[in-house]
Amino acid sequence: MVNGSSFQIEQQCPQCGAPIILDEADRILSCQFCRTRVYLATNDHFRFYMPPKAGLPDDIFFIPYWRLRGLSYTLMGKNVTYKYFDSNFLCYDFPQLPYSLGLRPQALKLKFVGSDNKAGKFIAASSATAKTFSDNFQKRAQNPYRREILIGETASMIYTPVYFANGRLYDAILKKPLTPRTDDGEIEDRLDAAPSEPWHVAFVPLLCPHCGADLPGEKDALIVFCSNCHSAWNPSDKFFSRVNFFTWREKGDNIVYLPFWQMKLKVNGLRLETYADLIHAANLPKAPAEIWTRTPFYFYAPAFKINPALFLRWCRQLTATPPETDLAVDFPVQNVYPVTLPLSEALESALITLSSLMTERQLLDVSSSLEFTPEDCSLVLHPFAFKGKELIHTKLGFSMDMAALNLGGYL
Repeated sequence: MVNGSSFQIEQQCPQCGAPIILDEADRILSCQFCRTRVYLATNDHFRFYMPPKAGLPDDIFFIPYWRLRGLSYTLMGKNVTYKYFDSNFLCYDFPQLPYSLGLRPQALKLKFVGSDNKAGKFIAASSATAKTFSDNFQKRAQNPYRREILIGETASMIYTPVYFANGRLYDAILKKPLTPRTDDGEIEDRLDAAPSEPWHVAFVPLLCPHCGADLPGEKDALIVFCSNCHSAWNPSDKFFSRVNFFTWREKGDNIVYLPFWQMKLKVNGLRLETYADLIHAANLPKAPAEIWTRTPFYFYAPAFKINPALFLRWCRQLTATPPETDLAVDFPVQNVYPVTLPLSEALESALITLSSLMTERQLLDVSSSLEFTPEDCSLVLHPFAFKGKELIHTKLGFSMDMAALNLGGYL
């Protein structure tokens, strides 16, 4: 399902002040006037607000709402179903306010919290968190063998403006009352006393920490690659952290490299140290080979967003295939498809991948005790060649539909 509910953010260039319109998935801001390129970074999640109408009182309060969007996978034995979700809900203890903002954030242009110091007071979120939403998914499952897993979800906070007039609390966008008339001032006093949110987005220059070269990247890229010193970096938390990556090299000019997460996980409750262990655990139709007893076993997942059926297919195909042995560490890679799925989300796919490989009986015997602990994770860039409307894996022969890949950018 494509994302028809994406919202846009108005932002000024931090260098020259030119107006720029960003999509909610954008992480790189590029100014067409002064050529500034910076990474939009935060330690946790992004915060946006809907500007109030003009001509209102100066005392504007902004109320926080969680916004969660992504894919929900339901695992019942070997059966996996999935659905797209897009939800926002109030995260401030004030029952008189609407529980949801509905489609309003998609209808208006938003701004980053902290972009205007005179906008008003932003109320800090209370106990309701994104984890509450995730936990509610699990509570719906009465069957102990049913699991709800969120993969690729995007969490952010959206603030809606309100103000007081004539003893009532008003919606500062529609200028309509939200509460009955009162003269005691209790609600206004409560908002005055509430802690405020000091957050602001960080603009991180896109310069390689190792060699100082400019770091290219698509606007929604989570990982940026330095073509000068052949390094990869994650700047999402305001500090550049180095990312280990390998390349499955291929000759030729008609090559694009797609990124996949390679994850070495300790699986409590099941022996999965080597590829031979996977053959035994999943009863794969492969003749035993002594070398596979010395071949480490890895889980794999696409490092980019794609429709859920193809996402699961690639997780299964690459995990069930013996890992490549001729990976290059220092290789001048060109034409790298952007990384848009973080490692934290890819790790959530391990249980689904394993469930799809094991028999129903095997899964029932161990599923209740399975726990996954990351030991070593890296990016592996796989080579694909263009062939008509498809990309063909030059080493494995698997195909990737170009249309499905492009639509994945809207998830």
